[in-house]
Amino acid sequence: MLAAEFHASNQLIQAIDQLLLAGFTNLNHTHQTTLQRLAQVYRGTPLEAAMLSVATDLSNGVFQPASFGLLAVARAALQTAQYDQLALQLRAQLGRPTIDQPLPTTAALASTPPLLSSVQHWLMDLAVMGFARLEPAMINAFTPTLAQIQANPEYLRTAALLAGWMHELVLQPEQLPLFRWADLWTRAMLSTLSISATPPMQSVSGTLYPLGFEWRQHATLVSWVLYAVLEAEAAPQLATITQSAYKVAAIQDDQLWLLFPEANLLFESLSTGKALVLTNQQLLAAGQLIWDAAAATLGDKYDLLAVAERHFGLNAKQPLAQTQLAPEQRHPIHLAEPIVLSNYQLAQSGEGSSLSVGEQRFKLDLAAISGSEIDVDVLESAQRLFGLLRFDAGEWFVRPLATSLKKGKPLFIGLENGKVFKKAPKNNAVGILKERASRLLREKS
Repeated sequence: MLAAEFHASNQLIQAIDQLLLAGFTNLNHTHQTTLQRLAQVYRGTPLEAAMLSVATDLSNGVFQPASFGLLAVARAALQTAQYDQLALQLRAQLGRPTIDQPLPTTAALASTPPLLSSVQHWLMDLAVMGFARLEPAMINAFTPTLAQIQANPEYLRTAALLAGWMHELVLQPEQLPLFRWADLWTRAMLSTLSISATPPMQSVSGTLYPLGFEWRQHATLVSWVLYAVLEAEAAPQLATITQSAYKVAAIQDDQLWLLFPEANLLFESLSTGKALVLTNQQLLAAGQLIWDAAAATLGDKYDLLAVAERHFGLNAKQPLAQTQLAPEQRHPIHLAEPIVLSNYQLAQSGEGSSLSVGEQRFKLDLAAISGSEIDVDVLESAQRLFGLLRFDAGEWFVRPLATSLKKGKPLFIGLENGKVFKKAPKNNAVGILKERASRLLREKS
């Protein structure tokens, strides 16, 4: 059951999205009221004076990138509050410790670099025009700037966001996904306002127990996150490894793995059920490992689901606290609570499928497992799974990442495609593209 405060903030976010849809040159009385409501929400906070000024300027047609930057900050802050509320509610429901780690820090930019300034102006132009009135010329005019951003590793996050969104904007669907586009606009604007401070790292040695891959992709980028339990010198903790790569349409299915040759050992660990022995791997304070395959070797056998259940079961013997995200990253869609469900009941109806354990009932994320190794038939016979609890469109879903076969052999998302590591197709798209790129570089030199 979602609290009244969540619904109230959701209504205000939807009202802000209507501003972006209509465009700030087309504000009506309802839109003007939204700006005043937004200013009222931040009364008594450090943003009070700034938000009142922004509401006045935007209502009077005074458009500056800084005003739209503050609008993005205000919208994102509402979602941060939603994230915190949902996380607290979920962890209380599961009987898990609350998050009390210190927050990661970001540093405001003393001055905006020219490329990021170009991003801000383009995002402002989209908001002024309105998503419902965007024209191809306005969208395509940003292409040269995007190419420069993609070439700069410091702007990877901004580039990844904009590359995917540009693809959607060009297609201009008849029924545009307003909430998604407003989110992308907000996150892209936020990415131009600050830089991540150099995160503290420590060198760790110990044993890593991989639990499963979560894959994400759009037309031009693919990314995966490996969830694992790390047992090092300190107490066990949840650890993640994240890697991303640009791609083109020709790279699909199993060949996506070939973009990540350094993931071969992680795949082998999961597929063989052998833990990884780490030596002097770098670990960020938020629990992310900077993966170095050369500093890891296969170790002893482990039972994936037994390890996961010990830490993430409904009655976990040794529950692990989640690490805290930075405020600008705390969006409800980023909620990912690891969970193990055992001896569940699978129910299917016209409204979808769900998994129940006692009084706990979780909807199944069918879209995430469609066409994967872990389909509904597998789940019906497995009776135990490791996955993530995620929040989307006002509901909680469980997204399975791993289970086991009859003989206890691990079955995880990506198992079949990952077999490409053992024998890559002779004329695979990744190899061909790398060879062509290498040839072009040789010709230029």
